[in-house]
Amino acid sequence: MDPIISILTSFISSVIFVYLISLYFFDYFDLIFLLVVWGMFVLPVFLIVGLIAVYVSYVQELFKSRTYFTSLIVFILLGVICNIYALLHVIRNGWNVGVLEYLVLGIVGSLIYYHTWLLLNILNTKIKIRFSKSL
Repeated sequence: MDPIISILTSFISSVIFVYLISLYFFDYFDLIFLLVVWGMFVLPVFLIVGLIAVYVSYVQELFKSRTYFTSLIVFILLGVICNIYALLHVIRNGWNVGVLEYLVLGIVGSLIYYHTWLLLNILNTKIKIRFSKSL
């Protein structure tokens, strides 16, 4: 069930992320542009990095150090590390305001993913409890 939750989390959080970005950077809402950006750029990153992040959280569970704060820090670091465009920008041009914007986008995306994942896990637990009570 966990891979299904992480894939569903990737879809939901990537849609939220692209919608928020389109509201901030563009004055209009163009559905075709939104779908192209979402399908070509954002969804693959959220799927790949999200599965890696969930795996890292399972590694944390093995060490019994899985708390909200440590998981939050891990997801933020993965958001920064996996923001390849910002890292390439630093290599080419050095540190500037554009790099900071991309890193903030990586952090925001990872925070959206993490909190969506937490909510879906809570819903999954409640559904399992309700289902087990009905049996």
